[in-house]
Amino acid sequence: MQLRIISTAGVPSFLQQRLPPKLVEIFRPHFNGYLLDSVDDPLLVAYDARRRQYRADVILRHLVKETTGGVTLVITDLDVYVPDLNFVFGLCSGRAALVSIRRLDPAFYGMPPDRDVLWGRTLKEAVHEIGHAFGLSHCPDPGCVMSFSNSILDVDKKSPNFCGRCRDKLFTS
Repeated sequence: MQLRIISTAGVPSFLQQRLPPKLVEIFRPHFNGYLLDSVDDPLLVAYDARRRQYRADVILRHLVKETTGGVTLVITDLDVYVPDLNFVFGLCSGRAALVSIRRLDPAFYGMPPDRDVLWGRTLKEAVHEIGHAFGLSHCPDPGCVMSFSNSILDVDKKSPNFCGRCRDKLFTS
């Protein structure tokens, strides 16, 4: 099965280049390759002017019409939310997932830009959302990549790896 990655205009090229092969490696044998796509659409259809944020679920519905048997991951630099939450790092709906790098970027918190930190956080959240696409739920182990992240501190605490229980569910089912 193929992993399809759609990047929006503001996603740095180093993430677009590094992320797909790393995700294929992590999820092998589920993925045997990847397809890259990008959109220049400003996604105004998902913009909430009152909140100055974008609805993650609307972006997914707008960009992912079908997953053709694979998994589609949207990577965006837009600040996203879902109803009843102030923001989300990512969202998964069926075989379509989204990760926003906006709040994963140290610069969002007034820190100096750091590509390594942004890379690590983005990888964790992408693995997390793709894990949901394969049916994994949130894990109570705070070190597991499938643990829920309520803040950037939670993202930083967890590993980019699955705990043994989640790994077994992912690769034996």
